[in-house]
Amino acid sequence: MSAKRLSLGQRLLRGLGGGDAGRDAGHAGGRNPSKSSAPRPAAAPPRSPVAAAGSDPAAALTDEQLFADRRRVKAGPKALREVPSEQLDEILATHLRWVTTKGAEGTRADLSRAFLREAYLQSARLRGADLRDASLQRAEMQHIDLYMADLRGADLLHCQLHGADLRRARMEKVVAIGIKAIEANLEAAVLTEADLREADLREIVLVGADLQRAHLRDANLFLAEMQGANLAGADLSRADLQGADLSQADLQGAVLEGAQLRGADLSAANLCGAVLIGVEGLTGEQLQEARTDAQTRPPSTLAS
Repeated sequence: MSAKRLSLGQRLLRGLGGGDAGRDAGHAGGRNPSKSSAPRPAAAPPRSPVAAAGSDPAAALTDEQLFADRRRVKAGPKALREVPSEQLDEILATHLRWVTTKGAEGTRADLSRAFLREAYLQSARLRGADLRDASLQRAEMQHIDLYMADLRGADLLHCQLHGADLRRARMEKVVAIGIKAIEANLEAAVLTEADLREADLREIVLVGADLQRAHLRDANLFLAEMQGANLAGADLSRADLQGADLSQADLQGAVLEGAQLRGADLSAANLCGAVLIGVEGLTGEQLQEARTDAQTRPPSTLAS
C-alpha cells in the first residue's frame, strides 16, 4: 500500500518530532566507585555556535545548540510558536488569495516567530509575508516567491534558496550561514548586518542591495551581479568574487583580505579605506578603475 501523502502543513512540521531521547541515553550509567574520590576535571567551556574561520559552521554547533529552537517553541517572551498543519495550510491558502486579488480577499500571512525548521516551501508564493524572527533552519525554499517579504531576524541556517525571488525583501540581521542561494534574486534587498558566512551565492543578483556591515567571510560570489550594492564595512575576507560585477559598488571600509578578485569589475567602485591585503587576481588596471584613498590598504603584489 502506498504511503499516505502528507499535506503541505504536515511536511512543514515534520522536523518537530522526537530525536532528543537518544541524546540523553548516554548519561544514564552509574559512576565508577574506584574513581569516586578522584578530583573531577573542570568543565569544558561551551562550544561557540560560530565556527572557526574556514570550518563548517554547523560543525561547531552542539546538538543542544542546534536544536535550541525546540525549547523556544514553548517558553520565553520571544518564544517560537508551533503552527498546526491545518492552520498552516489555511494561512498559505488565504495569503495566496490576498496576493492574487491584490488585497481584496484573503489575509496576509503572519508567520512571525513560527517554528518552520526543515520546512518544505519550494515554489511557495509568500510575497509580502511576515516571517520576522521565524526559524527556517534547513528549509527547502527553492524558487520561493518572497518579494518584499519581511524576514528581519529570521534564522535561515543552511536554507536552500536556489532561484528564490527575494527582491526588496527586508533581511536585516538574518542568520544565513551556509545557505545555498545560487541564481537567487535579491535586487534592492536590505541585508544590513546579515550573517552570510560560507554562503553559496554563485550568480546571485544583489544589484542595489544594502549589505552594510554584512558578514560574507568565505562566501562564494562567483559571477555575482552587485552593481551599485552598498557593502560599506562588510567583511568579505576570503570571499570568491571572481567575475563579479562590483561596478559603482560602495566598498568603503570593507575587508577583502584574501578575497579572489580575478576578472571582477571594479569600475567606479568605492574602495576608500578598504583592506585589500592578500587579495588574489587583482590587477593594477582594476585598481585604477576604482576610487581609492590614502587609507586604502592595497595588496603587496598585483596580478599581471
